[in-house]
Amino acid sequence: MKTGRTKFTESDKLSILREYYASGASLYSMSKKYGIERGTLRYWMNKYPMNSESLSLPSQTIEDVMARKKSNEPDEIAKLQARIKELEKALAFSELGI
Repeated sequence: MKTGRTKFTESDKLSILREYYASGASLYSMSKKYGIERGTLRYWMNKYPMNSESLSLPSQTIEDVMARKKSNEPDEIAKLQARIKELEKALAFSELGI
């Protein structure tokens, strides 16, 4: 029985990861482009870390990726803090019976 899953060689996986890191594309866009689940891409990222010898990314690419991650962290923290405030407010209203 055919499952419809594509088998990727190790070379394919490394190529896709190199493209992901070099392009700055989102996991979502890469998963759509190659028909891969985002969880699978995350698994590959854990299996082949950015600085691994098998991935052999240029140091500039690694620095660029790290810079992008750091620049996104404050935005993510602010979003999470706003969400916490929303949830606290909703909890307070629910406790009042409103």
